[in-house]
Amino acid sequence: MRDASSSVHSNALARNMFNLPEQIEITSEKLKRITITSNLSRNTTTLATFLSAEHALADDDFLISPLHNRVRVKLTNIDNRTSIYIFDQLNNTTKSDNFDEVIAKISSQLIDIQSDSVDKKIEDVLQTIGTFCDADRSYLFQFSQDGMLMSNTHEWVNHTIIPFKQRLQNIPQEALPYFFRKLKSEGVFIVSDVNKLPHEAAPEKAEFQAEGIKSLLCIALHSENALFGFIGCDCVSNAHDWTETDLIRIKLVGEILTSALKNASYKLHIEQMQQQLLKVNKELETQANIDSLTSIANRRRFDQTLKTEILRAARANQPLSLIICDIDYFKLYNDNYGHQQGDQVLKKVAKALHRLCKREGDLAARYGGEEFAIILPCLDKEQCSQFAQLLQKCISELQIAHPFSSISKNLTLSIGCYTCIPDKATTEDSMILAADSALYIAKNSGRNTISIFDK
Repeated sequence: MRDASSSVHSNALARNMFNLPEQIEITSEKLKRITITSNLSRNTTTLATFLSAEHALADDDFLISPLHNRVRVKLTNIDNRTSIYIFDQLNNTTKSDNFDEVIAKISSQLIDIQSDSVDKKIEDVLQTIGTFCDADRSYLFQFSQDGMLMSNTHEWVNHTIIPFKQRLQNIPQEALPYFFRKLKSEGVFIVSDVNKLPHEAAPEKAEFQAEGIKSLLCIALHSENALFGFIGCDCVSNAHDWTETDLIRIKLVGEILTSALKNASYKLHIEQMQQQLLKVNKELETQANIDSLTSIANRRRFDQTLKTEILRAARANQPLSLIICDIDYFKLYNDNYGHQQGDQVLKKVAKALHRLCKREGDLAARYGGEEFAIILPCLDKEQCSQFAQLLQKCISELQIAHPFSSISKNLTLSIGCYTCIPDKATTEDSMILAADSALYIAKNSGRNTISIFDK
């Protein structure tokens, strides 16, 4: 019996044939409890029994299991970990049946697979076709949109075989002209002995030999009559005479991958469209709530927020303050300096108001024309008055010249304030009316003043 504390790994074929998990951390007790079932014979045994020395060992360390006598298995110990690899079945019909079973299972899993899981499943498919075709490396290449470059997007390699995925990126067609010509014209590229490639395939021969390839088989992949890539298998350890069965299998896998990639691309496109739609909707929502000139909240956003804050303050029995302010003698400023200059003033005032609204829930909005409104949750009357004084100070510090004002050489504000603890009778209109009444008093009191509404 092998070391009972080892970690048993299984390849995709073994997992499908014996219903094994990808990795099993085992103890001697777990070895006795874990059972494996052959999909071929339907017999069940424990992993301990399957790995025990009671089973006959054939040449090359192949294990012929009496319980699974139609399956030939090789156990390989790598880095002190036991790996289970299915090499072949003793009966070719059984192997074909099992291939169909494995591929059918993988194909069904690919139908509704999420786009973020496609890569892993494609690697499983490549491992399956590589194992069944006795290959050492299997891979998927996809072409660039213009079809001039190819990149190795997915790869499976057997143990001890060097992967080349990272190296094989953005390969131009002219680097392998013979290969591309064959693939495009015949849809398949079959080489049983790389050393026997014709002279015109010298670049291909050099590349294949550099990768240690002795034999290879590649199948073109088409989507909507357009060549978009190819799937292939390499034999590195030994040369391989490709059979009709190999060709049929790899073509089937190619069709499955084409469908999977097409579905994944479609789903990704839908996801991207949905994200784009969400982004556009968000932008439209922002535009619907932001004043286009000053970039602060508009009247629509103000009305919605005031309604929400009244309900919230009523539930919490907390004060809610509202300020409405007006730029003094703004019409005279516009008449003398023009609307463009007037717009610049509105932007500067709006920016100053926005900077003052530092707390979560505070909202500065353009109420209309040269009027602005500020919603201040949880501020009582005294705090609202202090905020209004700070607002006046900030506008004064802007030092916007207004020689046409009769009360100051610089731009000023008249401010109306209203504070209440909302109840059932409180509405948006009632609060606006109160703050607006206070503003009216501020204007009639000489402007550049603060008025607080008092019932």
